[in-house]
Amino acid sequence: MTLRIAVAAAGSHIFQAAHIPAIEATGTEVVGVFDVDAARAAVAAERFGCPVVPDLPSLLAVPADAVVVCAPHPLHAGIIRESLRAGRAVLVEKPLAPRLTEVDEIIAASAATRLPVGVIHQHRLRDDVVAARRMLRDGALGRMHRAVLVASYPKRSVYYTDTPWRGTWAGEGGGVLLNQGLHDIDLLVHLLGLPARVTGSLRTAVHPIEAEDAAELLLEWRDGMTASVHVTSAASLDGNRLELHGSRGSLRLSARGLERRAAAEDFDAFAAAPGGHFDAFPVEEWRRTVPPGRGDHAEVYADFAEALAQGRAPRTDAQAARGAVEVIAAAALASHAREWVALPVDPARADALLDARIARATADRREETPVPGGAR
Repeated sequence: MTLRIAVAAAGSHIFQAAHIPAIEATGTEVVGVFDVDAARAAVAAERFGCPVVPDLPSLLAVPADAVVVCAPHPLHAGIIRESLRAGRAVLVEKPLAPRLTEVDEIIAASAATRLPVGVIHQHRLRDDVVAARRMLRDGALGRMHRAVLVASYPKRSVYYTDTPWRGTWAGEGGGVLLNQGLHDIDLLVHLLGLPARVTGSLRTAVHPIEAEDAAELLLEWRDGMTASVHVTSAASLDGNRLELHGSRGSLRLSARGLERRAAAEDFDAFAAAPGGHFDAFPVEEWRRTVPPGRGDHAEVYADFAEALAQGRAPRTDAQAARGAVEVIAAAALASHAREWVALPVDPARADALLDARIARATADRREETPVPGGAR
């Protein structure tokens, strides 16, 4: 079965850079495209030999199996709802939506229409991530006690100023956590489950944007495990990595793939056993066990097409994608109130904070806009 898709926001940078290669690699058929920038949409239409349509209702009138959504984050929920109402499955760029209320509405709409909503969290499909999750489920690391996540996405400020919706509360709904760092937070949740509470600091360090470009978080699980998280677009760090530490050793996910440092015995048993005050705990050297492998948009497209053909959920559906958005909402509330925030997060409370930030940013822009003829 060839997957037939209609594309909303076919002129976006992410569609050009990541979706087009995936579409061509998987033999997906593009049957219609729409973008507010008609000229950019026309370029995509010419490439695929399909029509350009003037608006979303016209796109939903084109016979298709699914709608692919590449629009700015705050537009996702509306496009997804209309697509489901029109009887179309949906494949959407991350984040599913910037607001938890919208995420929950999408989950409910997907269930009501019995149409899947797949979310592009391609890193979940990497060979090293799949192997790490299997090892954790098998208890290979023993009692988990700590995770360390460090991720930098160094950007020139022109990245934001050339695309003015980026980094704004109204246009993006957040900053580096909701955009780039969402992938990293999603892997943390995918591997370890949702934490019980979150605290941290979100700040704007370098870039001329409203939202954060640097975040420091502390997460705590009910069993006492903790995680420290640093995500930034305002600095260049020494490689992105996620380390997972347990009583029987450690795993590290990075550009090298999956590395493991095994322990000769369980630390809990070592700690309880008699011996000398300065006995060393025996651990191996780090060694690579699985190269990164796969985990690109083509993998997501292939899985989504297979899911539709088999009548199953995509490997990352709307419900699975909710966790990372909730952790980021908790981080925003925690940083604002300077307190720990427990999960589950109250969606209305998270919405209220975002609405207040949008209102404040709007007022600030009005104050900065010169009044013709001088102040009145």
